[in-house]
Amino acid sequence: MTKRKAGGRLDARVWPGILETLVPATDRRLVEIMAWAEAHDQKWLFDFLEARAANLRADTDENFRGKIPPEDHLAQRFGLTVAQARVLSAFLAGQNLREIARLQGVSITTVRTHFVQMREKLGARDQADVIRIALLGGDAA
Repeated sequence: MTKRKAGGRLDARVWPGILETLVPATDRRLVEIMAWAEAHDQKWLFDFLEARAANLRADTDENFRGKIPPEDHLAQRFGLTVAQARVLSAFLAGQNLREIARLQGVSITTVRTHFVQMREKLGARDQADVIRIALLGGDAA
């Protein structure tokens, strides 16, 4: 089977079961996220999801700036230090470890230390899992 790409992303034709499996599971999770955001007066989450969807359609991060969950919210929600929340916020903005270190004026070792500690607090396996938990919630803190 030939892999087709649409805007740099895999076309749904590559994964025939996507409409039957991934879409309903994603919809269920989004309903949970929206209910949580509404119940906890976290309106920023709606702005964040709308901006992220617009960016994916436009293949840009321009509209995404300023829609990342507030660092104080991340720190409180997941029991993170200010520095760890700053690193998490940068991950959510799409920065890698080297970019975070350069932009925050710290060493790559410092960023890695924050990442490891943050990952442990969130109960995450890797960077992608950290981002998933931060955006979609989880049983952390």
